[in-house]
Parts: sequence; C-alpha cells; structure tokens
Amino acid sequence: MSKMLQLDTLVTMLACLTSTQNELNSEMLKSLPIDNSTAGTCPISALSGFTNRLQALATDMASIKEQVGSLQEQLVDLRRTATSIGATPLATLPIALGSRFNNSSNSLDTDILDPQALVPAAPATKGPTTPHNCVKQEHGVVRIRPGPNIEPFYVFCDQKVRGGGWTVVANRYDGSEDFNRKWVDYKIGFGSLTTEFFIGLDKLHWITVSDNYELLVQLHNREEKQRYALYDQFSIGSESEQYRLNVLGNHTGDAADALRQHAGKKFSTSDQDNTESGANCATAQSAAFWYSSSCNLSNPFGIYQRILDRNVDGYKGILWRGFLDGPKGSLKRIRLSVRPKAA
Repeated sequence: MSKMLQLDTLVTMLACLTSTQNELNSEMLKSLPIDNSTAGTCPISALSGFTNRLQALATDMASIKEQVGSLQEQLVDLRRTATSIGATPLATLPIALGSRFNNSSNSLDTDILDPQALVPAAPATKGPTTPHNCVKQEHGVVRIRPGPNIEPFYVFCDQKVRGGGWTVVANRYDGSEDFNRKWVDYKIGFGSLTTEFFIGLDKLHWITVSDNYELLVQLHNREEKQRYALYDQFSIGSESEQYRLNVLGNHTGDAADALRQHAGKKFSTSDQDNTESGANCATAQSAAFWYSSSCNLSNPFGIYQRILDRNVDGYKGILWRGFLDGPKGSLKRIRLSVRPKAA
C-alpha cells in the first residue's frame, strides 16, 4: 500500500473518530485496519465534520484570548482603583523619584525632571501617625493622610526646590504618559510617581481643602529657558462641584499669571464638558483642564511634542499663556506642586 493511501486512510479514520459521540477503547482502536478497506467505511461528511471542529476550536481560542485581554484590562483598573483609595497596588510598590535639584530657592535646576535621576525607593514614613502632607518628610515617595476621614495614599514629596515640603501633583518631561484621558482617569489619577503622572482630582481636592495651600508651576521650553509661577493660595472643589478651581491667590514669579482666566472654572474632559462657552475645549485641544470660555489659553495637559516632531497646531500642545502661547509648539517640561502656605 502506497504512503499516500496510508495517509488518506489515517486522515479518514481520524475524521471518523472525531465525528462520533461514542468513546472508543484501546481494543476497538486496535481492531481498525489500516488498509484499503478503511477508506470506504466512513462517509465523506466525516471529513467535513472534522474541519468544522477545527474551525470551532480556532474560534474558541480567539474568544478565550479576548477574554484574557479583558481580564488583564480589568486587573489594571483594579490596581489603579486600589491606588486611588490608598491601598498598595499588586506587585507595584512605590519607588522614590530622586532628581538632581538646585539647592537655590530662587532658581530651577534644568535636571529637575530628568528621568535618569531615579534612585532606589525610600520606605514609607513609619510612626504612630501618618503625616498630613510632605512638610518635614523625606524626599521621594511618602504615604500621607490629609484628613482623619481619608484613607492614606502615596505621593511624591519634593524637598529640594524652594525650601521643600511640596507635593507634586503633575509631572511631564518626556511624553511617556498620555494625558488625553477620560473623566474617570483624571478623577483617580494615572501614571507612576517615578515618571510622568497626575495625582488625581480626588486626592488634589482632599489635599488642598485640608489646609491653606499654595501652588508652584515650573516650566521649561525647548531652548531650556526656565520660568516659574507661584500662587499663594490654591484649592479645588469636590466631584459634586466638577472639581471647580475655587481658590487662586496672588501671583508671583517670572512666568506670566496664566491661570487667572481659569479661576472659578470647572474641570473638563472630552467625555465630560463643563466649559462655559458650549464648545468642548477638551476635545478641541486633545487635553483636559479648567477651561475658560475661550479654549485658546493655557493647556498644561496638552499633547507632548518631542523636539524632532512636527509641531501640532490648534493650541493642542503644552502651553502656558505668556511663555508659550501657541497655536503651535509645546513646552518641554512642566511640573505642578502644592504645599501648605505655613511651610
């Protein structure tokens, strides 16, 4: 019997075996002859059934892959939610971010946002009580509790700039984190404290209503020119107020007072527009912020544009009115930090 005939016979027999509902024991298998007589013992429909089974298995495997992907996405969401309520995410312990800062309180170091300046994690502050803020804490990741009815959570404390005690609430320097996000992401926060991140509007609200806070904005353009804007009061509302920018104090610094027209405005994202003009500024500028009636103002959470990229038009970059106005271009680095004024 030729090899081709043997192969045809084996395929036909396998098709017959997979198309029956009865279990075959070893003795029955031995009794099946592998010769020319086997070819006519199974209808050709068995081969069709065998093919259908293979197709069904392939479909099932594709469905399982989709389910696994969905479960992985849910796990990421659960980790993010755990972080938002103060729990330590699974397999993600905080790593302190150490940067080369200028010790001078009057200037900004060009390396303050350098990702190469990562250092090993510093342990969370231990003791009978959890600190309310970053004042007199270690430089790096620290666990704080702004109020008695708030679950503790981790923040990054900056002790190297302008006397220290700052809680970093937003950090951008290389475009590794996408800031064009939905409402829920801005509510709970996103990104790692060791890289680019946003602390989350809930946490920012809890922090800024717990004491009299000031806001520091540090800016760098592509030519490494540095500016800063300091506001002696800063506070936002809760989610029921759409995180309204309730308090914005007096301005000092060599960067323009670019937040003034955003004061009193509600926070907007592409899926929750709270701008007064009716135009969805978050969608128009591919970002999120306390937008005013005009979309063409400051846009700190806009699209990060690397130096070699073609400039994005339409006021979509990282903009600060009076330092980089747009409509084209983007700042290279921006960091927002808050600190109790008494510090």
